[in-house]
Amino acid sequence: MQRMRIRAWRVVVATAIGGVALATPTACSNVNDTLLEAPIATIIDPTAANSAAGADALRIGALSRLRGLTAGSGSGDSPWMFADLITDQWKSSDTFSQRNETDQRSVQDNNANLTPILRDVYRARTSAAEAIAALRTYAPTPTANIGQMYTVIGLAETYLAEWFCNGAPLPDPYTETPAPSAGLTNAAIYAVALAHFDSALATTTGTDAFATSIKNMASVGKGRVLIELGRFPEAAAAVAAVPTSFQNLATFSLTSGSNQIWSLGASAKRWTVGDSFDVTGIIKNSLPYASAKDPRVPVTGTTLGTSPAGRGFDGSTNLVTTTLWARTDPTPIVSGIDARLIEAEAKLKAPDIAGMMTILNALRAAPQNLGAISTPAMTPLATPATQAEAVDLFFREKAFWTFARGQRLGDLRRLIRLYGKAADGSDTFPSGPFFKGGTYGPDLNFPVTVDETNNPQFTGCIDRKA
Repeated sequence: MQRMRIRAWRVVVATAIGGVALATPTACSNVNDTLLEAPIATIIDPTAANSAAGADALRIGALSRLRGLTAGSGSGDSPWMFADLITDQWKSSDTFSQRNETDQRSVQDNNANLTPILRDVYRARTSAAEAIAALRTYAPTPTANIGQMYTVIGLAETYLAEWFCNGAPLPDPYTETPAPSAGLTNAAIYAVALAHFDSALATTTGTDAFATSIKNMASVGKGRVLIELGRFPEAAAAVAAVPTSFQNLATFSLTSGSNQIWSLGASAKRWTVGDSFDVTGIIKNSLPYASAKDPRVPVTGTTLGTSPAGRGFDGSTNLVTTTLWARTDPTPIVSGIDARLIEAEAKLKAPDIAGMMTILNALRAAPQNLGAISTPAMTPLATPATQAEAVDLFFREKAFWTFARGQRLGDLRRLIRLYGKAADGSDTFPSGPFFKGGTYGPDLNFPVTVDETNNPQFTGCIDRKA
């Protein structure tokens, strides 16, 4: 993988952290850590980064790269949305074949919308690694800045393992010119991500609000990876100290870029909220996000009949948009809700159904902040009678709590790997007739895209298994 060099940044933009405009993270609220609204890099004088200000500019740039991997847009579609499109959370109301084939679970390795997403994963890693080197040399304090960069690397690697096939290359991001890398299994990539989250926690030595927020962010990332590795008790322990109210937010503005969930949905009408049925009838395995009237996924429009939101960009698909986030609304990259869901899944796997239900119903009992809206208190759930019913209930609850935040693909794959669901995805992923013709395909993840064939060590996906 060719490394993209980003030596300096043309503009450093201050942001409001904890309500105070800051150019450096010397303060923040006790629960929120907000990504800086930084533009994408422009390469200029290579000596400009050789200072404390230059090192911090590299850090801000890496945060911008991370935002581009979430509800933002690095080089194209929101990666979160694209990852969720291959699941049941979104449907394509577009004419673009790249989005339609992804919705159909038949993704080609030359998919022009997927290629920049993979590239942006690697760019986030190398940008953060470059920032770490500069910060250690020119601005070693606060150490939380360095810990934050390790967390960016860990999150990028987590997305790579959750979304892509076994066999994605993982070049060393710390070298000037990374050598070509052979493909690694998802498990091996998770292990590298885990080491980066541990580095973030070990590096961040402060006890101030900003340092605490970075520790919370890294802890949730660590817990998420440990869950994927099947190390459930360790995952619960990793997130135990994270408050439910904690959020690390990707922020948006008219100048720094719009929230792509709004842009591609309500604005461009190219994506519609998924449902458990469409014009073909019942969609096997799909949850009713559009029709459930669940306050965690507020929507406008209907899947059938005459949708009040009209038709999508393709002129034929009923449009259903979520009002969860508007154009400049922030979205949580990681949150305390994620921490509680990690604990609940550890209880599920124990198995301790009663303990899982205590956590899930505590989340429902109190208003929860989802970044731009707060949920009302919801009716408690009845305790399932069997372990199989508990598994179904947990993953349904998690799907609604984490809607549109790029987690559903990893969850469906984990249901196959760790919970005994069918290896072909026939009882986890959308299956049966596809509403734009044909049937849903077999894909359980994304292929590594064709431009990686320039890497002489890469020979293709090891496998496309969950």
